[in-house]
Amino acid sequence: MAIANKRESSLTLGDKKAHPEHDLNQVAWFKEQEKQGNLLCCGPFFPHDGTGIWVIKAENLEAAKAIVDSSPRARDGLLAESARVVEWQVHIGRDRFE
Repeated sequence: MAIANKRESSLTLGDKKAHPEHDLNQVAWFKEQEKQGNLLCCGPFFPHDGTGIWVIKAENLEAAKAIVDSSPRARDGLLAESARVVEWQVHIGRDRFE
């Protein structure tokens, strides 16, 4: 399992209003990844500052990175360079993710 902590790099509120397809495409991608069993959960941090977390189920770190890189935000260059994918091991509550 991997955690992707992502921050949009240059997409401002005005840009989001001018280009709502960015959010629509990303939401569609999230739904597809969830349907495929790749995305276990995701959501923003609060207070909302453009950061959030994606919990990705993958065979290894490279596979998780490939999943994240297939997202519209990654393809469009809208993720900060500081965004990272890290491996995470569940100790308590593992059955919720299987």
